[in-house]
Amino acid sequence: MRSHFTSPNAWVRLLVAVSFCSPCLAQEAPFVRDVFNRINAERVKHGLNPCTYNGKLEKAAQFHAEWMARNEKMEHLEADQEPTSVEHHRTCTHHHVNRAIKAGYVGWDEVFGVERTQTGAVVHAKPGADDHVGEIVAAGWDAGHPMQQTETVVTGWMNSPGHKKEILTGHWREMGIGVACTPDGKDTFWCVVFGDPSK
Repeated sequence: MRSHFTSPNAWVRLLVAVSFCSPCLAQEAPFVRDVFNRINAERVKHGLNPCTYNGKLEKAAQFHAEWMARNEKMEHLEADQEPTSVEHHRTCTHHHVNRAIKAGYVGWDEVFGVERTQTGAVVHAKPGADDHVGEIVAAGWDAGHPMQQTETVVTGWMNSPGHKKEILTGHWREMGIGVACTPDGKDTFWCVVFGDPSK
């Protein structure tokens, strides 16, 4: 079975977290499935359609969860990946839209454009760029096994106006979930990426 994880160390961290003995997709981990179900329950409770699970969005989410665990900080922007050129912008993982592009969920040209100026090329987001994908993150500091965190994580998101708004964005149709632990297994980082394939 194919894994979406990006590095052997990250795979070992997930193995430690879920005690699996064979490769698996993140969506098959019980705690990932539980977060997925809890988010969809909140959407349904508020009159919205549930999201389906998407492997490309999972890949984007897992990549960022691993980045947060590796750097031991909860952030949306990967500072070490800030684009330095148009070419770099096409392949970087700085922003959640960049990560969704790298995962193959949406094309770069669908979201960004390049304007040629006297001082060089400038990348700009096209109108509606933020409608393609959205992201929420969380950290469980010394919080134990990820399965023990699922209710707390989703409740925390729903009690935060910005995260709640993202979860209850009506046009999201799909989501993918990533989770990674720090090398010592003490802290856990969560990332959910939502998407709308029609945009």
